[in-house]
Amino acid sequence: MPDCVIDATVIAMANGDIAGRRTGNALDRRLTVIEQVGRGARRLRYNSKLQREYGRIVQQYRNDAVELFFIVLADRSVFVARSTLSRQHHATATQKCKWPSHDQHLLAAALDGVDPTIFVTEPFHVQCAASVLAHFKIHVADLG
Repeated sequence: MPDCVIDATVIAMANGDIAGRRTGNALDRRLTVIEQVGRGARRLRYNSKLQREYGRIVQQYRNDAVELFFIVLADRSVFVARSTLSRQHHATATQKCKWPSHDQHLLAAALDGVDPTIFVTEPFHVQCAASVLAHFKIHVADLG
C-alpha cells in the first residue's frame, strides 16, 4: 500500500459541508484522499509538527471524512520521528527543488515511505513536484 502525507491545509479545506461535493471538484478530490486513507488504500505518515498543525487547524469535525481522518491518525498511521530534514536533504530541497523551507516537515514525513505522495493545495508546492520526484522519489499531488 502506498504511503501519503497530507498537508494540514488539505484537511482544513475538506472540513466543511460536503453538500458542495461534485465529482472531480476540489472538495471531492480532498475527501477522496481522506477516504482512501480511511479504507486502508493509503497509509498516512505524519510527524509531531503535522500533528500539531492538524490539531490547531481543525477545532471541530464538520463532516464524517475529517472525523475518520483523525481516527486513522490516532490508530492506523505511521509516526515519523523527524520533523526536519538532514542538512544535505534540506539543501537539496531548498536549492535544487525550491521547496519552501518552512514546509520541510512534509518532506521529512514522506522520506523513506513506500511510493509516497504528499497531498498539497499551494501552487508553490506543485511547482516543485517534478524536482522533488527526481531528487527524493516523492510524488507531490495538487488538491487545490
